[in-house]
Amino acid sequence: MAEVKAFRGVRYGWESMGPEEASKVVAPPYDVIDEAMLGELYRRHPQNVVRLDLNRRQASDNVENNRYTRARRYMFDWLAQGVMILEPEPAVYVHVQEFEDEAGTVYRRQGFMALVRLAEYEERVVLPHERTLKGPKADRLELMKSTDANLSQIFFLYDDEEGEVDGPLYGATRGEAPALDIRTEDGIRHQLWAVRDEVVHRAVAQGLQERPLLIADGHHRYETALAYRDFRREVAEEADADAPYEFVMGFLVNMHDPGLQVFPTHRVVHSVEGFDGARLRAQLESAGLYRVEDLGWDLLDDLDGLRERLEAAGREYPSFVVAMESDEALLLVQYVGGVDAPVFDEETPEEVRRLDVAILHEALFDRMLGIDRAAQEAKSNLGYVKGWAEARAALDEPGHQMVVFMNATPVEQVNRVCLSGGKMPQKSTFFYPKVLSGLVINLL
Repeated sequence: MAEVKAFRGVRYGWESMGPEEASKVVAPPYDVIDEAMLGELYRRHPQNVVRLDLNRRQASDNVENNRYTRARRYMFDWLAQGVMILEPEPAVYVHVQEFEDEAGTVYRRQGFMALVRLAEYEERVVLPHERTLKGPKADRLELMKSTDANLSQIFFLYDDEEGEVDGPLYGATRGEAPALDIRTEDGIRHQLWAVRDEVVHRAVAQGLQERPLLIADGHHRYETALAYRDFRREVAEEADADAPYEFVMGFLVNMHDPGLQVFPTHRVVHSVEGFDGARLRAQLESAGLYRVEDLGWDLLDDLDGLRERLEAAGREYPSFVVAMESDEALLLVQYVGGVDAPVFDEETPEEVRRLDVAILHEALFDRMLGIDRAAQEAKSNLGYVKGWAEARAALDEPGHQMVVFMNATPVEQVNRVCLSGGKMPQKSTFFYPKVLSGLVINLL
């Protein structure tokens, strides 16, 4: 099913950099960078990859000189100057991240970077699990057209419980020093190996050819790569099934990897006209579909205890915690209704209906608060925060009417949704940690 292959990556000249400098040229993915972080990354190093992946807008921008054309100039200038180099031969890049969760548990997630042949979702080779938004895809397409490059990876999952892919690949790095070994300011350790052995490349390709790939993160970038492929096909003089634009750079992780962690993304409700917390509570309690328990406002001072209560509830039924400061209401909501209850859209598959995030978005946000799918996609009344402390702090922000604390969506549920052909609401999963931009670039 999936076609995966090695490639000649573009990377920084790590050999001439020490670990401290190397840690200053990489950056988080573009979609988590706000204006403050963008300024910090610009100051951190004159060749930080953010100048390629999220170049600043300038007042003087025009057709000839803008954030996209500047990104292209920077990339090829750095290649000409030797700041970046093109690998002399194809490689598969093994990437390991060591990190801690909020409870202090240490994990080690391993994956690898390779090229994946692009396929339409209908082909059931690459499977999505979330809905996407139009705005980010338009921006990424302009950047791809200008740079003719994959500047960051699509995060894919594959099912390899027996280790047919992992065995030969990760065995090839055993005892070998990594080409890159850095620790970023968030405390995460990042290691990278370039595996150039063609025998290993063939083993990886053969091991994956009968397995579908699930998009864990990067739906917008994947759909942008499809649009770029179609654009290049239209202007090509002749068809070429193996042209570079027929592939996209991916970061692939075995869904059985013990270091694969999914964290929750909490919801913030704001700007809902006529919002009434007491009425919402009454609707939940009278619907006959929910078990509602008042946890007591003081539990917000014990976030570990709150998380444990929600996780325990989630093992029984789809659950979330609703916090409304105007009423000092902290409500544990468990959905005890069935998948056929009239709170779901008709086209929502059964596997999606079993998810707490789908129940929240379709039954509570849409039908009770009037935040329909268009408003959800436009983020007119919704915000998203990661981390329990951040969600608690969001409750005190002016204009925030409600915060919903969520459990993480297990990988097994994500897999079932993908195989069912369904899609979750946006921001349903948060695979931690993100993969840095600037480790490897793929020229198209």
